[in-house]
Amino acid sequence: MKRPTLMIIGLLLAVAGLAASQGFTGHAATAGPAAANDRHGFERFLRRYEAANTAFVNGDPSPWLSMTAERNPASIFGGFGGLGEAGVAEVRQRYLLAATAFQPSGATVRFDYLVKDVRGGLAYTVAIERSTVLYAGRTERQPQILRVTMMFRFDRGAWKIIHRHADTMIDLQLPTPDTGPRVA
Repeated sequence: MKRPTLMIIGLLLAVAGLAASQGFTGHAATAGPAAANDRHGFERFLRRYEAANTAFVNGDPSPWLSMTAERNPASIFGGFGGLGEAGVAEVRQRYLLAATAFQPSGATVRFDYLVKDVRGGLAYTVAIERSTVLYAGRTERQPQILRVTMMFRFDRGAWKIIHRHADTMIDLQLPTPDTGPRVA
């Protein structure tokens, strides 16, 4: 496996282990260092994150980039697909590239959080992000509905984005059993 893939897998395993060992609660926890676990501090950060996301889907990545990790590990599985990137510089380039997909349109993003959790200096959210955006080169706004898992690290006195996994929301599509004859 390539090193970025191993870094991403390691990061996800660490979060899974943390959730299992601390008890997955589905809401922000308040144990540990007050600065990192201050639920209100994280909630305030999320309001800034949501505003930055809205700026992003209007073609302005600067508020978003101001809250991304400045040291590794950092990774992304972006909403436009691809294999993903790992490393601060690579992730920053991916965000810059993704921002070029949007034109200013007054779009806003609505967040439906399924989970928000803070554990020590790490936090994560699982949400549905809904917006109607104007993609570059288009004249009509399009709905954009993403399933998004975000990971954050409290670093040097501020929450930073360390991982984003976004994919397009689709209806549940379970495979149906093949009722025909099998060919060996």
